[in-house]
Amino acid sequence: MPASFKEVQENETGIKIRVQVPEFLISATEITQQEYERVVGRNPSVYPGSARPVENVSWWDAVRYCNLRSLAENLEPCYDLTSGRCLRSRNGYRLPSEAEWEAAAEGSDIASSHLGLTSTKSAGDLLRLVREVGTRPVAQSKPNSLGLFDMMGNVWEWTDDSFNPASNISFEGAHGLTKIIRGGSFVSTRTQWARGYRASLDPASRSRYTGFRVVRSIPGASVVRVQLDRTPYNQPPPGYETSAGELTKLPTDRSGLTALREKWTRLLGSTKLTPHKPEVKLLETHRQRNYTGQLLMLRTEPDAWEKIYVMIPEGQQHRPRPVVVVPYYDIDTPAGQNLGGRSFAAGGVRAYAQLAAQRGFVAVAIRWYGEGYAERFDEAVANLKLRHPEWTGLGKWVWDAQRLLDYIETRPEMDSTRIGIIGHSLGAKMALYAAAMDERFRAVVFSEGGIGFQMSNYDDYWYLGEALEKFPPGTDQHELLALIAPRPFLLIGGDAYDGPKSWHYINAARPVYRALGKPENLGYFNHHQGHSPTPEAIWHAMLWLEQLKEDR
Repeated sequence: MPASFKEVQENETGIKIRVQVPEFLISATEITQQEYERVVGRNPSVYPGSARPVENVSWWDAVRYCNLRSLAENLEPCYDLTSGRCLRSRNGYRLPSEAEWEAAAEGSDIASSHLGLTSTKSAGDLLRLVREVGTRPVAQSKPNSLGLFDMMGNVWEWTDDSFNPASNISFEGAHGLTKIIRGGSFVSTRTQWARGYRASLDPASRSRYTGFRVVRSIPGASVVRVQLDRTPYNQPPPGYETSAGELTKLPTDRSGLTALREKWTRLLGSTKLTPHKPEVKLLETHRQRNYTGQLLMLRTEPDAWEKIYVMIPEGQQHRPRPVVVVPYYDIDTPAGQNLGGRSFAAGGVRAYAQLAAQRGFVAVAIRWYGEGYAERFDEAVANLKLRHPEWTGLGKWVWDAQRLLDYIETRPEMDSTRIGIIGHSLGAKMALYAAAMDERFRAVVFSEGGIGFQMSNYDDYWYLGEALEKFPPGTDQHELLALIAPRPFLLIGGDAYDGPKSWHYINAARPVYRALGKPENLGYFNHHQGHSPTPEAIWHAMLWLEQLKEDR
């Protein structure tokens, strides 16, 4: 199959994206009973016939066949049979991703396919198909334009991807309880109820209606991924094409940026503390539907601990995965569940950590020091000034974020070279400052935090307080964007704190991104619906973070 692109409209948000499908090899027919028995040594099919497709096989049976056939042909097995993880970069046999299956099914003729009745109101008609018709030998129908047989009908076909009921788009690394099946069977009717011949099954289930075909990756072809269209992020409205006059020009050379980081290190304040060996205390472990959650206390100072929640997707415990850090008041709202914190909003558009875990990231929610350093904000800041008089509140947060990064580097299931951070409101401010002051954060999403000092409450004592009054003239947060460059940074606005004027800050930082060779890595999306993010904004945010999975 040649490489291709497919445009798909995501169900939940209505946003169109392009899915890139690299070149791959695919079997012309479904795996026959003869082929299956030759490799596995048995034939489980309900409708026997050497040239008929094998059926009554689970997803696990199919991937075991792939590994056994790969070994028999001196190819690299693709599957870890403990976790079900597939290494698509290997040259052995595997199941197709859904995107690969759709590319292969392009142009298939439903009229000549071995599907069921055009319409039926009778369960008896379906029973007749089951008892008297069943499957038929492969390659009996007309092939599609690519020379592939039975892409529609005969038996449903297992794919490698997990099913997400909230979306019609599958991502590599996304996890769910069931696996996607495609194509319909000899019983599937040719009616409006077909729903695109897309369904799902438990990977352990076996059925007379479901079989599979196999694919192989071509060496040098990249993994299947969503192609990020950055056009929406780079179109300021009329009148906002340049930066505001009061924003100072930014350095574009490395020495100038080093001096800028030293300046901000001084502005945020200092401490006599030195980094310590990462240390955590495990409080609880939660076995959730599609991830394992670990409630931990992270040591941030000799006598201070902060709450974090680590969410590891099912099947991902044995290989390093990209990480998304989500700072907020408490960990409950980002995690989408009540974990005993002081604030909690069930699920919804602020459950960034939960959404990231569903997309195959290791997600780490972390509590803001203002919730855990003392009784409330006031006492927390008082304690901060007693212990570290020169530290600003945001300086304290940067320190905590760096201790979290140190800990992430100790976890083998987390890829410390691919760490992103996303935050909303307070969490956006935390994401901005953490990423600007530590390059270990490789991608950033900032949602409605107020990108300029005048746009939000940075003068409150738990952020910068009176220290802001002493900042040098012209100092503003476009300088932090320069420190983040050329790493991907997406600003999400809603016209509450971040509106049209936020474009000035993006525009001011563009020369730095251009000088460092990544102008496309800086973007702004405004949903115009107020402070709370919208489902569309969340889609853009998660798509932006998918860049952490690229080139691996």
